[in-house]
Amino acid sequence: MTSLRGTAAAGVKWTAASATFAAVTALLFQLIKARFLVPEEFAYLAILMIVIGLSRNLEAAGFNRGVIQRDLVTVEEASSLLILNVILSFSASVIVYYSGAPVAAFFELPRLDIYLRIISLAVFFQGLTHFFVVFLEKHFYFKVIATIQIIRQFLFVVLAAILIVLGWGVLGFVLGHVLATIISAGLFVGGGLNNRVATLKPHFRLNDLRPFIKFGIFVTGRQTLSIITRQLDELIIHHFLGPEIMGVYFFGKNMLERLRQLLNMSFNRLVFPLLSRMKHDQLRLSEAYYKMNRYVALVAFPVFIGVALTAHLFVPVIFGEQWTDSVLIFQVFSVTLVFKMFTGILAGNLLYSINRPGTVFGIDVATDLVYIFALMIFAPWGINTVIILYTIYQLIKFMAMQIAAHRHLSFQLHQYFLNIKGPAGLSLFMAAAVGGFIYGVTSLLSPVFLLGGSIAVGALTYFLLTWAFDQKSIEELKAMALEKRDF
Repeated sequence: MTSLRGTAAAGVKWTAASATFAAVTALLFQLIKARFLVPEEFAYLAILMIVIGLSRNLEAAGFNRGVIQRDLVTVEEASSLLILNVILSFSASVIVYYSGAPVAAFFELPRLDIYLRIISLAVFFQGLTHFFVVFLEKHFYFKVIATIQIIRQFLFVVLAAILIVLGWGVLGFVLGHVLATIISAGLFVGGGLNNRVATLKPHFRLNDLRPFIKFGIFVTGRQTLSIITRQLDELIIHHFLGPEIMGVYFFGKNMLERLRQLLNMSFNRLVFPLLSRMKHDQLRLSEAYYKMNRYVALVAFPVFIGVALTAHLFVPVIFGEQWTDSVLIFQVFSVTLVFKMFTGILAGNLLYSINRPGTVFGIDVATDLVYIFALMIFAPWGINTVIILYTIYQLIKFMAMQIAAHRHLSFQLHQYFLNIKGPAGLSLFMAAAVGGFIYGVTSLLSPVFLLGGSIAVGALTYFLLTWAFDQKSIEELKAMALEKRDF
C-alpha cells in the first residue's frame, strides 16, 4: 500500500494548495465585487450561476464520474465517452445561447440576454474539460489538476477584477469567466494527453456507454436537484421581495457556499477515488470513512462556528455597511453548512464508491421535493422562514445520508457521532472563549481590532484545546503529510 499512501498524501497536499490559493483570491475578489457592484447586480450573478450550474448537468459530468468508480476503462469506452462529452457540451452551449432572451424576460433583467450568450462559450469548453479531469483524478494526477486550477483561478480573478474596477460591472465577471475557462480547458486537454491518462481511437458505440450512463444518470440527477433546491429559494425571494433583497441574500449565501466549496476542494477530489480503491474491503473502507469525517470535523466545526460568531463584525468591516442585512444569513447558514459538508463530501462519495448512486439520488429526490413544497407554501412569510426551512432540510438530509451510508459500514450510527464529538466539543469551548472576549471588550476596541482579536482568541483557543485533548488526530495528519501513514 506504499503507492496508495504516497499518492493519497500528495493528493492532499496539492488539493490543499489549490484550495488555499482559491480561498485567498476568492476573498479578495468578493471584496472587490462588494465594493464595486450594487445588490441588484448580484441578482444578475445569482441567475448566471444557476444557468452555469444547470448547463454543466446537461454535459457529461455525471457520466464521467463512473470512470473513477470502475476498476478498468477500455479504449473503446474512453473513446465513446469523449465523443459523448463533445456532443453534450455543444448541445448545452446551444441551449444556453438561445435561452438568453426568454430567461432575461422572465426575471425582468434586461442585460441578462447578452451575458448568457457570451457564457455559452464557456459552457462548451467546460464540457470538454470534464473528460480529462476525471481521468487525471482516476490516476491521481492531483498535481496537474491543482496547478491548472490555480492558473485558471488567477486568470479569472485578475481579468474579472480589472474589468469590474474599470466599470464593466457584471460583463467584466462574464468575460473573465469565459476567458479563464477557455484557457484552462486547453491546459486540461494538454495535461491529459501528455500524461496519457486515457488511450483513445476513432470510435463511438452506445453499448460502450451503458455502464457510465447507468451510474451517471443518478449522479447527474442528484446534481441537478441540488442546484435547483440550492437556488430555488433565491428565485422565490426574487419573485416575492425583488432583485435587491435577492442580491443581499445571494451575497451572504454565496460567500458561505464558496467557503464550503473551498474546504471541499481540500478533500473532495481525493475522497471518491480513494474510497473507490477500498470498496472491496469493508473494514478498511469504514475506518477510512471515519478518519475522513474526523478530519473534516476538525476544520469545519471551528471555521463555520467562527463565522457565525464574528459575522456582525466582518461583514461591515470587510464588505461595507450596505451588506449588513446579510449578517443573519451568515450566522444561521454557517452552522447549517457544517452538516452539508458531511453529507456531500463524505456520505455521498462513500455511496458512489460502492456503486450505490441510486440510493443517493433517492434520498435527494425525497428531501428536495419536500423542501420545494414547503418553500412554495411558507416562503411568502419572509426570508427568516426560508432560512428556518433550509436549516431543517439540511439536518434531515444529513441524517438520511448517514443512515444509508452506515448500512454498508462495519460500525453503528451512534459510533459516528462519538467519532466527531471531540472536534464538536472543542469548537463549543472555542465559541465560549470568543463570545466572552467580544462581550468583555466591545466597548474598548474599534470594530477592526475587535474582529482581529476575536479571530486570534478563537484560533489560539482551538489550537491549544486540540493539542491538549486530540493529539491523536494531529499525529495522524502529520504522519499523512510526511507519507508515513495510510488511511
